Amino acid sequence: MLKSIAAIFICMGLILAAPAFAVDGQILINQSTVMASGGFPYKITQPGSYKLSGNLVVPANTDGIDITTSDVSIDLNGFKISGPVTCTGYGSGISCNPSFISSNGINAVYNATALLSDITVRNGFVTGFGTGVGLNSNDSLIEEIHVTSNVSGIYMGSGVVRRNIASRNLAAGITAWNATVVDNSAQNNGGAGLNGIRITYGGNVFVGNGTSHPTVGVAVSHGNNLCDDVAC
Repeated sequence: MLKSIAAIFICMGLILAAPAFAVDGQILINQSTVMASGGFPYKITQPGSYKLSGNLVVPANTDGIDITTSDVSIDLNGFKISGPVTCTGYGSGISCNPSFISSNGINAVYNATALLSDITVRNGFVTGFGTGVGLNSNDSLIEEIHVTSNVSGIYMGSGVVRRNIASRNLAAGITAWNATVVDNSAQNNGGAGLNGIRITYGGNVFVGNGTSHPTVGVAVSHGNNLCDDVAC
């Protein structure tokens, strides 16, 4: 009898430790599943589709989610990943505490020998980190993310950045390399709304930033951008 009870508890422990799956096969992430997997950062080591089912509150000096494999899609599902950085003020008058922190809300871990690729992050809020969303990867996508009150908002290594809101970040709202940047709103950041090299961009709104125009090199504008009160 005692052995049977012990076996039941062992099975229950294995069930609780296993990842939760949504009906459509997505792996669900929330504060409880993160803590059950060993705490932050939550490590994504297998390709697949992941979805938040609740807000994540991340302690200081650690990332929220670290991605170490290609072919990953993360749907924040309208939820928020929040860290310890707090910012006050707007544009050139913004200040953040702490003003330097190396943590990331979502981070594609850099691998010099095999750069990650095909990563998608969408649909939610990231606030309070050194970098809100940083994808040092190829052929990736960041869309419909609100990155606010970070030291730096969005970093894209190569891919598409579209329909995001980057506001009240201490440095640049969006930094991109080898990327297409379209239909974003970057407002009241301490640096430029858009910073980057080898990019195409269009249909963006850059208003109230510490640097009024994008600081870009080897870039092509598709037009329809607004820099404060003028087209750019």
